[in-house]
Amino acid sequence: MARMPKSRWVREPLVHFVVAGAILFGAFALFRDDRGSVDDATTIVVDRRGLLTFLQYRANAFEPETFGAALDAMTDAEIEALIEAFVDEEVLYREARALGLEESDNVIRQRMVQKMSFLLADVAAADQAPDQAALEAYFAGNIEAYAIQPWATFTHVFFDAERRGAEGARTAAGAARRELNDSGALFNDAPRYGDRFPFSQNYVERTLEHIASHFGYEFVASIEPLEPSGSEWRGPFRSAYGEHVVLLTRRADRAYPELDEVRGDVERDYAAERENAALDEMTENLRARYRVEIGAIRAANE
Repeated sequence: MARMPKSRWVREPLVHFVVAGAILFGAFALFRDDRGSVDDATTIVVDRRGLLTFLQYRANAFEPETFGAALDAMTDAEIEALIEAFVDEEVLYREARALGLEESDNVIRQRMVQKMSFLLADVAAADQAPDQAALEAYFAGNIEAYAIQPWATFTHVFFDAERRGAEGARTAAGAARRELNDSGALFNDAPRYGDRFPFSQNYVERTLEHIASHFGYEFVASIEPLEPSGSEWRGPFRSAYGEHVVLLTRRADRAYPELDEVRGDVERDYAAERENAALDEMTENLRARYRVEIGAIRAANE
């Protein structure tokens, strides 16, 4: 959605406070429609029918029996989370109505909730740029999210345990290792030896997680401590498929970048976290204006 340019006054914290307060806590009084008594307007009834409607519109599928069975199969924790989502949406829907966005249609209802969410997000997002100290603290506290994963570059010669048997594959791999080293075989010579591997023969700067997805973690544990070499073939190393002789030419351990190397990512993540926290707080403040009544949820025969 288009955002108007921010002038200097928009960045003032006092202005944010006043605007947020006016929108979130004054809108009801200024824009409210005739919704009956105050108790009715601030009471949210959560029952089976409401939750089933909520689930069906969320899934865009209208199958009451299917969703009824799904509701009955939920754990208490899942039902509690569902109620939380239902109440949050109902709060935003009623606040959207209070701002004059109402139309009596369930599709429009979703749009109204979305509009109210956008409105709150605009306020929450105002002036989220961090200062250097705050950014450094956030980066230090979330350093693992920006870690550079360990990787390796290698080629391998494979011997199929299903075709040769476990012992046969290991014996063949041992003999191949001696031949490869004696002949001075290099990286590009690997395709001339062994059996066809289900995946790739050459792995160039692939993360250990990627390698494990092809070979298994036992294989990764075997090659991870190896020192790179341009000519020494090592093994045999067992994988989920058989035995391998490996020429590992490069590898890198897990590393951590400097803040300046990933500043753009960190600033975006920091701003998003602050915005989400502010949005959650605003929604919680709005929820405090409502009384939630929990009706029957599960089927009567339970």
